[in-house]
Amino acid sequence: MRGYITLLLLALVSVVLAAEPPSQYRPLPPLKVQDELEKGWVQKRYEFVPKVLKKYGYDAWIITQREYAEDTVFKSLHSSTTTFSARRRTLFMFHTNPDVPNPLHLIDNQQSLWDTLLETLEKVNPKKIAVNHTGEGRLLLNKLGPKWRKRVSSERAIGVEVVAARVGGEEQLKMYQLMTENVWRMIEEGFKHPYAREGDMLHVDIGITAMNMNTDTQHLGYILRSNETKVPAGLVKGLHDANRLQDFVRERMVPGKTGDEVLQTVFDDMKESELKGLIYSHPIGDYGHSAGALIGMANIQGKVPGGGQNKILEYYWTSVELSGDSYIPEWGARQLVSSYPPDITDFQFPLEEDVYWSEQTKKFEWVYGQQTEFHLVKPKKSAWSNSLFSTLMSSLGWQVARWV
Repeated sequence: MRGYITLLLLALVSVVLAAEPPSQYRPLPPLKVQDELEKGWVQKRYEFVPKVLKKYGYDAWIITQREYAEDTVFKSLHSSTTTFSARRRTLFMFHTNPDVPNPLHLIDNQQSLWDTLLETLEKVNPKKIAVNHTGEGRLLLNKLGPKWRKRVSSERAIGVEVVAARVGGEEQLKMYQLMTENVWRMIEEGFKHPYAREGDMLHVDIGITAMNMNTDTQHLGYILRSNETKVPAGLVKGLHDANRLQDFVRERMVPGKTGDEVLQTVFDDMKESELKGLIYSHPIGDYGHSAGALIGMANIQGKVPGGGQNKILEYYWTSVELSGDSYIPEWGARQLVSSYPPDITDFQFPLEEDVYWSEQTKKFEWVYGQQTEFHLVKPKKSAWSNSLFSTLMSSLGWQVARWV
């Protein structure tokens, strides 16, 4: 009988742990290997750019920048392990002509750079040229001369898609999942020790960077009171309500919809479910807040100028970042600043997890997992807290303070 009970308990523990994936520290590849991986992903991005140009009706795209005055797209065109900035003048020209080497990549600060660009334009003969009007845009137009200048226009969507694209496939995703698992382990380890008072809810917002990829994660913890063995029911409900908001965002992210359209459908889901909170999800990748569709902002709960009109893409990642608002009976009324106008009865539950587009399920999935349970922090032990008096008071729900 005892053996049966032991097996039953182990089975129950396994069921509980299955709700969230167990994490452990896993080393990243050596820097030399990281550089090789990144360079492979960069080459795939080079091959991807002409498809983006054709999508928007362009034949060429020119980006030029000086050292420490790089265009936003620069990071996406190099391995971050070995290239830290532009040098002299760094110029790229991508195009759609299969008979000419692609891209043209020049590093120089002399007239010969512009001469080579003009010679290559004659070979490519683009009818429509995109340029980024940042940094050296005015100089570039001057150097192009009247023949090519009249074929120039700007299309922001090209840069957005090139930076947003996760072109490394399963290989890149596995590295990203590895990074995210390490972040989860950091959070679990950090929450092992009480940093505040018993009965406090803890919040962490953390991310790491490697191989030109960025993670972004927010989790919640709770410091048990000396007379508690589990998190108060009101806090558990608040976390689960915020989980439902996360699911709304992830499930409503449909490729082709704009960020603003996704936000509106999430608001509809919230209204139908009688849930409250703020939605401020953003793309992630080469930057912590990267290019792509913005789904609300912390200070804009409606149409977001610029980023809100960007469309959800199949080949990119997003941080589902938000805050759920829930009433906590155990704590009573609490003022919070997340809702507008402020609600004096609710409390904020901020969460954040990254998602990726899955070709298998044809929807966005969690990169590593979703926090559905609080990280538990045991209270500090002391001779005073272990005293008979303290134990008696704790059993009555009282907290004992000691002045020294």
